[in-house]
Amino acid sequence: MGPFWRALVDFFFPSQCPLCGKILDENSLGRPCPSCLSQIKFFSHPYCPRCGLGFNTAMGEDHLCSGCLTEHWDFTKARSIGPYEGLMAEVISRFKFRGISRLAKPLGILLAEYEDPEFTFSEFDLILSVPLHPQRLRKRGFNQSLLLARRISRVHSIPLDFTALQRIRHTQPQTELSGPERKKNIRGAFAVKKSAIISGKRILLIDDVFTTGATVQECSKALLKAGAKRVDVMTLARVL
Repeated sequence: MGPFWRALVDFFFPSQCPLCGKILDENSLGRPCPSCLSQIKFFSHPYCPRCGLGFNTAMGEDHLCSGCLTEHWDFTKARSIGPYEGLMAEVISRFKFRGISRLAKPLGILLAEYEDPEFTFSEFDLILSVPLHPQRLRKRGFNQSLLLARRISRVHSIPLDFTALQRIRHTQPQTELSGPERKKNIRGAFAVKKSAIISGKRILLIDDVFTTGATVQECSKALLKAGAKRVDVMTLARVL
């Protein structure tokens, strides 16, 4: 698009903050405005090096959380942008349950711009998203995790696959269940149908929210069983 037409489009359709609608300059590139970013709490050190859970204190070194001291995870490590609260929780709810799929871009940008020297995108060979069962996909109209994964794939030029890992059993929504019920509900719900795609690969698995970890644990277990070299997890938010 030439400069004239770009100026014309910007005049009649100025860039807006995707979260609050505030008019932004043309260099925003779909990112949230500074005001919205200031309302989102981001995890920072110290946090658990295994599951990425942030601690309340700003002092001290990274250390395993109580959950990782007792829980067995098949994924290597997990990271989340921040806690599932405030504006982050509100926006994810709008994105996931109200069908506002355009929020995939700014939320995907937050994930793609995540920085941590111990979690770099260059170490992955393939990106996967937690799949939805076909019945739920028809009802919702889109897989929110896949839309987020596509943004990361484009920014970092990492191949994305959405066929190898499948949800083979329709389950009750995890949001309606307690921790122990979630594990039982999701057990055996995923299977790898195309093991050649993931065999020997270092996989980055994307989901929207890490609650108890039951869903990403089952996905990781299926992927490793099918020959994946390792599986790491990344989500927008973490339920504290």
